[in-house]
Amino acid sequence: MTISSVAEFTGLTKGFISQVERGLASASVTSLAAICDALTMPMGRLFDPPKIYVNRRADRAPAALMGEGVSDTILSPPGQSDVQVIETWVEPGGGFEPEPYRLPVDREFVVVLAGELELRIEAETFLLEEGDSMSFAARHAHIWRNPSETERSRVMWVLTSHV
Repeated sequence: MTISSVAEFTGLTKGFISQVERGLASASVTSLAAICDALTMPMGRLFDPPKIYVNRRADRAPAALMGEGVSDTILSPPGQSDVQVIETWVEPGGGFEPEPYRLPVDREFVVVLAGELELRIEAETFLLEEGDSMSFAARHAHIWRNPSETERSRVMWVLTSHV
């Protein structure tokens, strides 16, 4: 929002809002509440410390999530619910087949770091090669596999959810 829009919504002056924004003036609780209301932001968010998550490599354990010939490692830190990052190694011919699945998240993003990945979403099949990536709604039924007969694939999945 522009300063003018916030001023019009709150009844505060543009000059005062500009000074608050630049840290040159302090707002009363009433003024802060009005500004937060204009921005559709809960006032408590002003006082929340930033959420920082760390997941050290040495603390990660392999995860057995899905599929045959698959080794998964969850890279996102425990406690983080809006995004999950998974590194997957897929042996030749390995993958998640034959039954398509859906995930209870909003979106999936996948990038092939090494090798290839064949991904079928509903009735459409995609062959992704090293460096290729794609994103799709996780509610669509999908399966995936490493189509190579000799090379392992390394894939990174990013799953996102609105919190």
